[in-house]
Amino acid sequence: MTENGFAIQTHSLTKRFGRLTALDGVSANVPTGSIYGLMGPNGAGKTTFVRVMLNLLSPTRGSATVLGHDVVREPVAVRRRIGHVAALQPLWEWMKVREFTHFMGACYPQWNPEAVSSILSHVGIDPEMKIQALSRGQRAIASLAAAIGHGPDLLLLDEALTGLDPMARREVLRNVIDAMHAQGRTVLITGQDIADMERICDHVGFLVKGRLVLESTLDDLKAKVKRVRVEHERDVEIELPQGALEAARTPGETSFTTADFSESLSGSLAGPNRRVEVRDMSLEDIFVHLAQAELRREAG
Repeated sequence: MTENGFAIQTHSLTKRFGRLTALDGVSANVPTGSIYGLMGPNGAGKTTFVRVMLNLLSPTRGSATVLGHDVVREPVAVRRRIGHVAALQPLWEWMKVREFTHFMGACYPQWNPEAVSSILSHVGIDPEMKIQALSRGQRAIASLAAAIGHGPDLLLLDEALTGLDPMARREVLRNVIDAMHAQGRTVLITGQDIADMERICDHVGFLVKGRLVLESTLDDLKAKVKRVRVEHERDVEIELPQGALEAARTPGETSFTTADFSESLSGSLAGPNRRVEVRDMSLEDIFVHLAQAELRREAG
């Protein structure tokens, strides 16, 4: 547990590559013990965020702490306590899986070979297989097994579930992520499979063009973001609440998305000859609506 209860904290974190701003004033808070899904369109800055946490990239401005350590001033202390798996992570093709995990184990003062072997055996990976003979999904599992061998307090999975078949993905979710969560450890996941995020994450953050446009617990987000539909008389125009998104009007019907739903909002829309319908939204629908709204806002 960190002193302030957050495994990751960033303040006005900015990263520029020449004229390109990959991260734009990101202030994020990832609670200790959470499973945090960092989502965003391609090019939103998710991988850049992860690489700054690993001190593989230095921030242009702002600050970031991981498990209470400043990522710039204390990079060794950070790396000792985190595990990291990226999509298509390069591996030593000539090594056997056993040699690869032993090599990784030599990099840490503590190593749990039983935990590593358990993950490999659950998905049927023979430790005597050469890395070059592994499928894409098997490579991801081998990388993940090596990433958790030293018992990290924080696991960073950057598109790491991409390419896994449903069975392998389920094994990862059950045997690794759920186990870390049960031990009070923290997992940050980036990726495009929002259905997976919705199943396993308890906190989410949305990056759009380098800006963190939303950060919330999943339960609070789904309680606040709703699709509202109002049936009314054809000659009546419904006044939309402030901040309404994705509004659509037809004679006799008005619908919109709100990011600040409350029963009082529903009550304010009710009236004679009106029918108000409030619909829950999936995480994917929420993400698409909020991302589109942010992109339109930026375009002016």
